[in-house]
Amino acid sequence: MAARIIAQLLVSGGTLLFRSAAQAYRQAIINGKKAGVHEGTAQAFRSKKMDLVEAYNILGVNDSTPWPEIVKKFDHLYGVNERLGSFYLQSKIYRAKERLEMELPEDVRAEMKLKEEAERSAASAAREEEEKKSGTGD
Repeated sequence: MAARIIAQLLVSGGTLLFRSAAQAYRQAIINGKKAGVHEGTAQAFRSKKMDLVEAYNILGVNDSTPWPEIVKKFDHLYGVNERLGSFYLQSKIYRAKERLEMELPEDVRAEMKLKEEAERSAASAAREEEEKKSGTGD
């Protein structure tokens, strides 16, 4: 008999708590609309993409900084955080560079990709050559 009463109290208390929370949430939305909370602000919190201004701030550059200088800053910041072991900061730095790349014209991006692929293939060839030398040197 006592267990049944306790169970009823728990169920009714849980229901009351859930209804109160739902009502508080609805009221918070209404108050936000009355206070003039801009929809863009809410969208910024929902969006996963980095803002352009944030990307400039993270890399310590501005909109007039030439691309090679941005890449130089990226390499420096990424390298420092790689040695110190801050994966979070590395991610932020990488996403900032990625965001700034999206602002570049399409032909410049295509040229950059070709240059990066050439560098990767050259590095791969150098690694293979180094492996051959170390394999025959033993």
